[in-house]
Amino acid sequence: MRTHFIQATHSTFLKICGLLFFIVVGTIQCSWTPTVETPLHSSKQGSIALQTSDAFSIAPQHPQFLSEPLVSQILQGVSQSQESGILQEIFLSTPEQIPVFSQTQINFLAPQIVAAFTQATSEERIAFQVAGDGDGTSPLSGTVTIFPPEIFFMTLKHSGRYQRNSSKIGSSSRQLLRQTTLLYSEEHAVLQQEDAKRFMNTSSKDPWIAINYALLTPSEGRSTQEENVPPTTHISGHQPQESQTKTNTFQKQLEDLRNTVNEQSKEIQRLQGTSLP
Repeated sequence: MRTHFIQATHSTFLKICGLLFFIVVGTIQCSWTPTVETPLHSSKQGSIALQTSDAFSIAPQHPQFLSEPLVSQILQGVSQSQESGILQEIFLSTPEQIPVFSQTQINFLAPQIVAAFTQATSEERIAFQVAGDGDGTSPLSGTVTIFPPEIFFMTLKHSGRYQRNSSKIGSSSRQLLRQTTLLYSEEHAVLQQEDAKRFMNTSSKDPWIAINYALLTPSEGRSTQEENVPPTTHISGHQPQESQTKTNTFQKQLEDLRNTVNEQSKEIQRLQGTSLP
């Protein structure tokens, strides 16, 4: 009798353990989503890919069209500042603030990002890698995403343009930098951290910045090119006379057709009524 009780207890225990195991495995599988990366371009200058992400709190507004001058303007305005480490506080009194991208990198990235945004879905962001150049610029990698209404969200995985200093002191101070902060030339267009974090979860070690590009001052090259782009927003109430005339004619024809259908429907009902015994 006791042996039977022990076997039943052991069997129940194993069933409970098995159930807990499947619950844990199922929870892990549901909470972990593999990243899918779709390459779009690769060359010695760099690479561009579409990348799924589970970090989005709000779905990106993709696909999206941004003009090349606008993307260039955004990239040109982004700079970085390193928070001082111990040695830098001693030997370098003021923190350095320098552009993130060189002109060579911008010339490569701008058209590639424009093309990628037109192919991205609401589950993807643009992942980029760009090589360094002879200007002392280190390789960079990161992501860019568009969130509604007009938010350009950038993260960087590596930011390597430090102050040129051939001394050992300068080299040592670089290794004691604690944090990199991204800045933008038009400060009024930068979202506060509290507002920006509602779009996606970011790593504490990766610098990022969110820019409302609707607030940017149009550059000369940007305004010249975008004048030729047809507006995609709502249609103005002040339409040309010819267009308004065509609209009125169409509405009149639609009304006449509706009246004809109603008359035919009444005639059919009348005929059906007279045919009844």
